Amino acid sequence: MIRLAIIIAILAAGLIIGPNIAGQQGYMLLAVGSYTIETTATVFLVALVLFYVLLLFIEWLLGRIFGIGHKTRTWFVGRRRRKAVKYTQSGMQALVAEDYAIAEKMLLKGAKGNDLALLNYLNAATAAQALGHDAKRDDYLRLAQEQNPNAGLAVGLTQTRLQYEEGKFDLALHGVQQLNKEYDSHPALLKLQKDVYLATGQWPELMTTLDALVSQKLIDKAEYQALQQQAYAGWFDSVANSEGSAGLVTLWQGLSRKEKYQADILVPLCERLIALKAHQEALHLLLEGINKDSNPRLLACLTQLQLSDYHPLLTNLEKKAKKQSSAQLHSTLGQLYLKDNKPELAEQHLQQAIALQPTSADYILLAGLAEQRKEVSKANDYYRQSLALAS
Repeated sequence: MIRLAIIIAILAAGLIIGPNIAGQQGYMLLAVGSYTIETTATVFLVALVLFYVLLLFIEWLLGRIFGIGHKTRTWFVGRRRRKAVKYTQSGMQALVAEDYAIAEKMLLKGAKGNDLALLNYLNAATAAQALGHDAKRDDYLRLAQEQNPNAGLAVGLTQTRLQYEEGKFDLALHGVQQLNKEYDSHPALLKLQKDVYLATGQWPELMTTLDALVSQKLIDKAEYQALQQQAYAGWFDSVANSEGSAGLVTLWQGLSRKEKYQADILVPLCERLIALKAHQEALHLLLEGINKDSNPRLLACLTQLQLSDYHPLLTNLEKKAKKQSSAQLHSTLGQLYLKDNKPELAEQHLQQAIALQPTSADYILLAGLAEQRKEVSKANDYYRQSLALAS
């Protein structure tokens, strides 16, 4: 636009000035070295305008030539990208359909000219592992890292997940530990840690991970509680096998006050103490537990104890029964009195238990006591009531 204005201005100036200088053309002499050019002022001005127009034409021509080249390059680049997208889509469809050979082939083709080649290589690694091509898998992971050096998390997660799926749990454990140093509490990493810690028996680490998962609402309460129980059970088994009853007691002492007296934690721990024949240690922990809460599971665990002297335990439970009577508590007292060889007191408490809440197990115990007294009819009646409840 500016150039056009310049030309129009020059032409307008020529139209205005031209008539005034008619017959007075003037004289122009240009000397460059040994060369001289002589002309009138009018011819010089016209030549100057024509030279400027020539420059504009050359500029336009060059723009057209290079513009065509740019459009050609753009067309070829766009064509490569369209092909890359097409190959990638085909590869992903094949991967979902578990046609891993086709998936690997298409994904590699799609990586050429693709701005998201990182994803192609990561998914190609998954396909290669499914085909048993471990060397290719590792090559694809390396190419993915080279494609985007800042994609350490994506590459690391993919590599560790593939190791986990292949059953190389030690490598997977090392992988999540390394990733945790740099990407602590990342949602995808937490989910992978959960799987790896479960597989490798890293119980304290698993419980920490579960807390982080539930706080970020990545698992629901039901799954959290189920996995927590599995973690505690695994932890108790591990300590029991390596450190025995002393290790279990030490573990319990290291728990928070809230955890110590939860029936879901205390009962499985005491069951392992009982399995190790550490009945006194289990008794001590269970008594502390029922003093906080007379949970039926804690009371049931008391009946598994084998003690040389039941009197302190029975005295404790009798005091509790006077303050807060319950069917489970009377049933527990009945079973413990049987172990202490006091059938009369056992029957009294069992009768109180079925009066509050009859159970098949309590009727069977009463039937056994009746049989010891040769009261066959009464024993049969108890058995019938037990069967009725059981059915």
